[in-house]
Amino acid sequence: MNDTAPVADGQAADAAPEAQGQANETQANWYDSAPDEVKGFIQNKGWDDPIKAVTSYQQLEKFQGADPDSIIKLPKEGEPMDAVYEKLGRPKTVDEYKWEAPDGVQVDNNYLNAIKSAAHESGVSQQAFEKLASTHAQYELQVREAMAKEIEQQQTAELKQLESEWGDKFGERVELGRRFVSQNIPEGMDKAETLSAIEDAIGTAAMLKLFANASDRGMAKEDRLPNSDGDRPFGYTKEQAMADRKELMQAIQADPERLNTYNSGKGNDFDKMRKLNQIVAS
Repeated sequence: MNDTAPVADGQAADAAPEAQGQANETQANWYDSAPDEVKGFIQNKGWDDPIKAVTSYQQLEKFQGADPDSIIKLPKEGEPMDAVYEKLGRPKTVDEYKWEAPDGVQVDNNYLNAIKSAAHESGVSQQAFEKLASTHAQYELQVREAMAKEIEQQQTAELKQLESEWGDKFGERVELGRRFVSQNIPEGMDKAETLSAIEDAIGTAAMLKLFANASDRGMAKEDRLPNSDGDRPFGYTKEQAMADRKELMQAIQADPERLNTYNSGKGNDFDKMRKLNQIVAS
């Protein structure tokens, strides 16, 4: 005897959707048969579809296939960055940084070593260090050239102003200054370097006045020419001496008393004429 009760058509229809729902639930949770720790991993990754898991694995294989030397692993917080810096091109030591200064650029080695230390500590690569050093050197060169040009223009302006101030005595005063430098800068000192340092410090006009006045005041009395306006330094040009000699002779000849004194070999006129003759003959 068959104990199975007959099923109505409506009941069979109701059972079909329930079975379909169970099938869908099984398909949605494709990882249900996996261990619990694997389930948690899949859920955290969001792999609600097996295709996503496969795709992720493919990407992992591509990554693992890369050259290990080209892979940079960032250290954890607080760990040293040396390994990362070296992979990015930083030399292992400070001394391994290399850089050649461009022509015309003077390098302060102490400054350069300080820059190398800072670059190494900051993880700067050799290539980046060369770029930074060259850029800085080029900037320094431009600044120095601009300063040199400005100083040259200032010196030229001062020289023209002094030439206007001294008038026809300009050459004489410059010669006095030259003599002072020649006689008073100690042996062993670089005269050009010394003069350049003084000129940079006080200016062209001030330097020439300083040396001319020092030479003038330092001369012995017998090395001066008597003049109605005061003692004139000995050492001015032959042309000036010839003009002064002519003018003096005309003045002497116009005054009988001065002429008699002069012809006797006495007086200021005789002394001045003797020294003028020495300058003309020198």
